Amino acid sequence: MSIASLAQHHAEAGIEHYWRLEFDPAPRLIVGELAGGLYTEKTIALPGVTARVEAPFPVEIDPAGLTQPERRG
Repeated sequence: MSIASLAQHHAEAGIEHYWRLEFDPAPRLIVGELAGGLYTEKTIALPGVTARVEAPFPVEIDPAGLTQPERRG
């Protein structure tokens, strides 16, 4: 299933928020919100910048951190 058809499927199901993580050419998070049966981009979080997303829950995220291995002590 393509990204476009997956988003359409979720929109038809009435899922209000749609987050898409892309890694090429660099990690970024696209946050969409359902409006009129389609998703509109509300936030595009770019690597190296902390973005704040309010819905469906408040969170701060920097997509660059999603590609770094977790360090254990």
